[in-house]
Amino acid sequence: MIKVTYLRIILDERSFENRDLEFEPALSILEYVKKAGFECEENIVIISGKKVSDLNLIPEDGDQIIVCPDVEYQALAFIGSAIWAALVAHPFIAAATILAIGYSIYSAVTYRSPALPNFGTDGDGMDENSQTYGWDGIQTTQDVGTAIPVVYGEHRVGGNIINAYIQNDGDQNFLNLLLSLCEGEIESISNVMINDQPAANFDGITTYADRLGTNNDAIIPNFEDLFDNFSINQPLDALNDSYVYTTSQSDVEAFEVQMNFPAGIYSQNQQGGSIESWNVSFKVEHKLHTDSTWENDGTIDVAVKQRTDIKRYFRKVGLTPGKYDIRVTRVSAASDFFHVGNMMFSYVVEIRTQDLSYPNVAKLGLRALATNQLSGGMPNITCIVKGKKVLVPRIMYSGTDVPYDDYYWDVTTSKWRKWDNTELTWDGTTYIERYSANPVWCLKDLLTNDRYGLGQYINTSLISTADWLLLARYCDEKVSDGDTGYEKRFRMDVVIDSSSRAVDILNQLVTVFRGILFFSENSFKLVIDKLETPVQLFSMGNIVQGTFNQTFKPLKETANVVQVQFLDKDKDYKQETVSIIDEVAIANGDPIRKKEIKIFCTRISQALREGQISIASEQIY
Repeated sequence: MIKVTYLRIILDERSFENRDLEFEPALSILEYVKKAGFECEENIVIISGKKVSDLNLIPEDGDQIIVCPDVEYQALAFIGSAIWAALVAHPFIAAATILAIGYSIYSAVTYRSPALPNFGTDGDGMDENSQTYGWDGIQTTQDVGTAIPVVYGEHRVGGNIINAYIQNDGDQNFLNLLLSLCEGEIESISNVMINDQPAANFDGITTYADRLGTNNDAIIPNFEDLFDNFSINQPLDALNDSYVYTTSQSDVEAFEVQMNFPAGIYSQNQQGGSIESWNVSFKVEHKLHTDSTWENDGTIDVAVKQRTDIKRYFRKVGLTPGKYDIRVTRVSAASDFFHVGNMMFSYVVEIRTQDLSYPNVAKLGLRALATNQLSGGMPNITCIVKGKKVLVPRIMYSGTDVPYDDYYWDVTTSKWRKWDNTELTWDGTTYIERYSANPVWCLKDLLTNDRYGLGQYINTSLISTADWLLLARYCDEKVSDGDTGYEKRFRMDVVIDSSSRAVDILNQLVTVFRGILFFSENSFKLVIDKLETPVQLFSMGNIVQGTFNQTFKPLKETANVVQVQFLDKDKDYKQETVSIIDEVAIANGDPIRKKEIKIFCTRISQALREGQISIASEQIY
């Protein structure tokens, strides 16, 4: 099937004409256009998103041919690309992005405002079900099959617990946690907080080590084995009470049981009433699930005088990998009026000795002592991550690489400079993997990475690095930070940690720098909303009489107060809202009309700039 579309008047979609023709291998583009009843003179022809001048070429089955007036070809070519992408069901996940942005570009040409992304409010987007952008703030999770976050720029993250176990050392209990933070390789991990407090405020907190997510990460000490924890909470209060637990895994090589004595263990002297020690004993046995004979692992005596909670552990190691039954039996007398020692079979830990290093995932290992400061439920652990290393120009000074945070682009002299205006160098060709929060390079990384991005569908040949470099420099230009200093115009400090459609994520990410992403002439193009030289003038001299239509947005939909939501790094990444007010409109007595926007940035200065631009676009005087 060949689809031929004639755009008679590009400012009026009612003039579009479509013809569906049967595919004939011998026909040329020109012959298909004539067969559809259209003319090529004084028109341009676009086939499957690319302008063609040789109309004798033979199209392929499924191609779309677009015939349209030769005005501002780039916008039209893009529209044709978007339509073609939808019609042929292109396998790119980002095809929906092409259609959505295509409609926005076309709307702009026809004097309509482009539709903004919905920021996930209808259930789609990277802030939906996010452990970073959810209502409860940044949270640590413990889920199987959850998305591994991608962190661009610098942000606080919660991580996902991938290994956890409790270790007993006498009367002290230690919680060992291994957290998966994000895709690697990243720049650094710092500023660990527990339950919104610095880790240094807690006694007995040890950071074993961190790993930045290289392909050859070493195993973090004390996490050589896998630990699966299962709550039992089975009372064993009478003599010979027992409970049998069958492991969930079929390759268990060790196990640990925890017994809990909630009211302590003690006896009361019947003559004088004094509190004395008492002994409570339990026996542990195990067997392969398919065997019939139990193996006795020994009897554990707990002889103490204590009126508060007591915990005791038993660990069995060196087992042949398999599925096991574990039986715990109380072998001492039950409690009575003068003896206290009720026992609870609390939980089982199944242990598998598999040395997993989790390559390409940034990780943090912690050991926490259970104290009155930290006990009960699983703590919420967060840390600051300087995120993913991406491909950027190699900026140098005296032969040494200069970090991203230490330079800016000076548009006046077209030079990279340090903040003290020292001139830097770049050879114009060398790119290296470095930490960067430049949104253009971060977006390119997401589009082309074949592990966590769209690289299975998009390769670097579809992106013009030279064109994107110009936009990256614009993002790195020096602007006022609103507080006597300077900063780069745009940064992408964001955590992508929810499973969402690529179209929604991309639409949200480009708003960080007022960008538009589209597909044109067989490549992905990026445009930033900024001052540009006009490329096409529409006037009554080039609009067909009677075809121009002008509409206006209702006054009630024109905001005079814009509220910008973002996560403020200066307030430890808590959600913050700043309001930008149209002072003239309010002073004139206009009723307050609010609009809320959400910006994925962490600087109040950037949020204020975006709010000011938004309110300026709403003004009608």
